[in-house]
Amino acid sequence: MSSRLRRRSGILSNSYIPPISKKTIARELGKLETETLFKLVWLWFQWPITQPKVTREAAKRGVTSEQLKEEARKVLIDLRESYKSPKRPLIDRILVDFWPGGLNALQLAQIDAQCLIDRPKNYNWISSTAKIVTTSSFNNHQSGSDSTTNEIHDDFIFSLDSQQFLDTLIENLASLYLTHIYVSRHPRLPLVLVRLQVYELVHLNKYKKHGSINPSVPDIISRRPYFLAIPLSSPNIIHTDCSKNDLVAEIILQAVEMTLSSTLGQIKLIRNDEPAAQMLESMHILKGVSRFGASLGSWAPYADGTVDISPVSNVLNHLALKPHKLVVSEDFSDIADETERRKVISSLRFKGTAKNFKSDKFFITLPSIKRQKLGTQGTNESNKEKSKNEPGDEDEADKNIYASIAPIQYTEYTLENDIKGNVSNSRNSQDDLPSIRMRFMGNDVFGGLHELSVEGSINPETVPSWLTGEEGPSTGVIQNGNFKRKNFAQGNSNSLSP
Repeated sequence: MSSRLRRRSGILSNSYIPPISKKTIARELGKLETETLFKLVWLWFQWPITQPKVTREAAKRGVTSEQLKEEARKVLIDLRESYKSPKRPLIDRILVDFWPGGLNALQLAQIDAQCLIDRPKNYNWISSTAKIVTTSSFNNHQSGSDSTTNEIHDDFIFSLDSQQFLDTLIENLASLYLTHIYVSRHPRLPLVLVRLQVYELVHLNKYKKHGSINPSVPDIISRRPYFLAIPLSSPNIIHTDCSKNDLVAEIILQAVEMTLSSTLGQIKLIRNDEPAAQMLESMHILKGVSRFGASLGSWAPYADGTVDISPVSNVLNHLALKPHKLVVSEDFSDIADETERRKVISSLRFKGTAKNFKSDKFFITLPSIKRQKLGTQGTNESNKEKSKNEPGDEDEADKNIYASIAPIQYTEYTLENDIKGNVSNSRNSQDDLPSIRMRFMGNDVFGGLHELSVEGSINPETVPSWLTGEEGPSTGVIQNGNFKRKNFAQGNSNSLSP
């Protein structure tokens, strides 16, 4: 194992092959889409660090690395042409013929990173805000000694050098755990993805066969990968949700703080007290560089720029001067069909437009939100080939007219309204107000409320704005109709499971 480790103790190299069973590897490979798996294996054939290795028996027969690589490529092409469902045969070939000794750390990291693209609902995501902390000292006259206090100031805007960030983060974690870190860029979102795989040593070698123990090859146990998603030019950092008592996750976040800190200032990550989200895309819209994070619900057209024009544009093109370009008039009494009337009003309340809301400005640094299925991850080359018949290519928003811009899976509100005739109202005590807690759970909470509004279960004209998604994932207290944000209790369980 020491030959496969870097010189610094605790840092696993890309070529290290973790002791993972073939059954586990097959299950992870099965999570990838067929087209993605073929492209990923083809990519592995190109890189020397991931190419199939010649076994001793094959080397004795005179087989070279180039011959093995060429033969593997032919097998890959034959699998594509010979099977209607070639995914299972390809996995068998990977485990038996191509890499019988197991996949190395780099290959496992690329599989996990690609699963974020193919299966975006496998993880729950939360966010933290990076703050600049300064230490100030003052003289305590009572005790006669100097005291120091930490003051949290402005947000810290991420502008990372990926290689420097990686090297420093590895250095901070290497003394604590066996760690493998993989950094890549999201193929569609302006995010830097960091996968951290932590391994723990098992000192009792009880799994050795025939009672023979080799102390030079210690057993290790891998923990579940931990992901960081860092938006560009944003003070927020997105990371996978974890248990409150997860010591490894806390150490990783502390290592990130140390990595970001410098002599100019200390950086502190402060957890945002909001429920977790299943979609990385939703969390990026809410916490990344997107105008829609602060313009949800009926305010979405303002973030899209379809209501107000640019200050340098021709004012004669403003919609206020061309009302005929509006989709509907403000007088809804002209709509005879009651169902169509509810549909229009509901769409205006939940989306800000009478039609299905679409935009190419969800992410400031990208020209389009159109989904792409890439077969590679963490490379500079982009895959332009895309299977037109591949299931799941159609955007979910195109299939569901009620889908929210940033789907939220959990939120809760506490109603504290005065009740007419209630004697306790005369005491003017907030503690005496009747309290009702409302909890909403689902794949898309506000998308579901939108659908109920169209069906008539909810009156779209009187539904409060905080039930149309304008406040995003924020939980709050409703006092006499007014929304006030409150911190989401970290002890609460929003029952989100991958």
